[in-house]
Amino acid sequence: MKKIILMLMFILGTFAFSEITTSEVQSFFSSKAQIYVSNQKDWFCIEVPGTDETECRKFNYLVNVVPVGNKYRISYTPIDNVKSYDREKYPVLSYKIGKKYYVNSRKNQNTPVTDSYDITVDYVISAGTEIKKGKKYERTDFQMLSESELNALLKSKSAKRLNSETEKNTKTYLDWLFHNNN
Repeated sequence: MKKIILMLMFILGTFAFSEITTSEVQSFFSSKAQIYVSNQKDWFCIEVPGTDETECRKFNYLVNVVPVGNKYRISYTPIDNVKSYDREKYPVLSYKIGKKYYVNSRKNQNTPVTDSYDITVDYVISAGTEIKKGKKYERTDFQMLSESELNALLKSKSAKRLNSETEKNTKTYLDWLFHNNN
């Protein structure tokens, strides 16, 4: 009986602590967050509109990194319909200032907007997709990596950090999408 109770506590604890929290997502919009762009495509599973089904396909993507103590929390933002690429095949991310409505203030405010790529609004910040035994699964938690693991991940994904102005505009745009479209 003790073994069964212990096993149930372990299972419930696993579910309770593996949920992605709002504060974890919020951390990707902080000043400490860094955004990288990859010149590769990776698998992301998205919901098929109007159904309960998901489909997995390859997207260009951003890698979002935020320090947490001596580790780094990793998320991904799949981007679609990229309009142009640079000579190294990285998506070109360009922004202009436009008036966007903010739910909290109920006002239109100047916000960086883009038409150089699209984002699936449901996945502004995604934990990413894993492939296990040939099947694709959406991760239920963000990756937590050491500095050496982070460097290896960024290298394996051919990810380069955005310049400071593009990174600032991207964070603001993703923050607006997350808070005003979900």
